[in-house]
Amino acid sequence: MWGGQYATGPADIMAEINASIRFDKALYAADIAGSAAHATMLAEAGIITGTDAAAIIEGLGQIQQEIESGSLSSRKSLRTFT
Repeated sequence: MWGGQYATGPADIMAEINASIRFDKALYAADIAGSAAHATMLAEAGIITGTDAAAIIEGLGQIQQEIESGSLSSRKSLRTFT
């Protein structure tokens, strides 16, 4: 995002202000359910295929399993601008 526009990336404080990982952790189940419902709606509307919706929903399920098992990384690098 920053390539070519600026000499450096955003200040560390901006990355911290913009990071939502704390809230994402609290809301992950609802967020995943909403994303799965959205994928279903997109397929029903013919915007994406049923196959694509199924793949998205499967991937969301894998993410949820990783969160709940504690194996999903929440490293700072996942929430900063690169």
